[in-house]
Amino acid sequence: MAMSILTEPIRFCFPAAPIGQSSSDLPLYTREESPGKSRLAGGGRDGRSTLKKMTFKTLVASYAFDWFLALVLWGVLAILNKSPGHKREFSLTDTSIQHSFAEHERVPPRLLGFISVGIPLLCLIPLSSLVARNSWDVHNSVLGLFTSFTVTGVVTQIIKMSVGRPRPDLIARCLPAAGATDHPVFGLSTIAICTNTNHFILNDGFKSFPSGHSSLSFSGLAFLSLYLAGKMHLWDVRGHRTRAWAALSPLLGGVMVAISRTEDNRHHWQDVLVGSLLGTFIAWVSYRTYYPALSHRECHLPLAPRIEVEDDSDDYDSHAVGRDRVRLLSEENNGGETVPRGSEEEVARRGAGR
Repeated sequence: MAMSILTEPIRFCFPAAPIGQSSSDLPLYTREESPGKSRLAGGGRDGRSTLKKMTFKTLVASYAFDWFLALVLWGVLAILNKSPGHKREFSLTDTSIQHSFAEHERVPPRLLGFISVGIPLLCLIPLSSLVARNSWDVHNSVLGLFTSFTVTGVVTQIIKMSVGRPRPDLIARCLPAAGATDHPVFGLSTIAICTNTNHFILNDGFKSFPSGHSSLSFSGLAFLSLYLAGKMHLWDVRGHRTRAWAALSPLLGGVMVAISRTEDNRHHWQDVLVGSLLGTFIAWVSYRTYYPALSHRECHLPLAPRIEVEDDSDDYDSHAVGRDRVRLLSEENNGGETVPRGSEEEVARRGAGR
């Protein structure tokens, strides 16, 4: 009875979860192939995707460089965070940069890290290991999250250092010398009039665009939303209002982080808007690197590794895969023959091949 109370909500939210089924020794992944390759590999007609098994050797060979790149980008991000960049000229009479300096931020760096990486991990690992019960999915979800976070951080910092836009609290950081005025001819001032000896605070005052808090929070939370949307099959032929609220709810956390940056006088509204869009876009790119499109009928499974798996090897048994396959969506009955609904990608590929 207690088990039924738990399984029914899981089935409702995650229709493809293998509840009540015995997990195979090797988890499954999906692959998107051309019609010719799919028939040779044992897939359905018209290029429908097939399911294959993974091995640890395949995993390492396919993703070792991805992990190496993520670690390198993490180190690059740590260096860029403490590096000075371009500093625009500014006007002492510009009221948009005369706001007070907040000593204590509403979302400090450690809390930002927990929101951007910690909260997604607390959701991704249990869902992929306990609900999806697929260690390949655990690996791809964690790697996709780290890739999204590190790429977003590096891109954001490079733009910050290149643009050099003053923050709303720049004058309070600068502490201009007594009697300082703008240039009598050009009407602007430079960092030379500042008396603040804390170079980190002063240099950071010229890193307003785009907002790093906004981009990083959306890089993690938007990735989590995409992951939930895939597991819940939101883009199938049915409407799922309740599931949609659950899948999109992480984005609210990113919105609140972005708003806090304007409340702390750290960013202009343009900074948080562009930062949020940047983080969301990179999260989508990272998700699509390791997972199929949300319209795919097997969007709850990670993509196949980049190296080929021999069809006649011991790693692939078409009969075992057929038995272990999870029923994904409701199927359409066509003249007594059960035909799974093709995804939009498959329909587009068939049309292009004619």
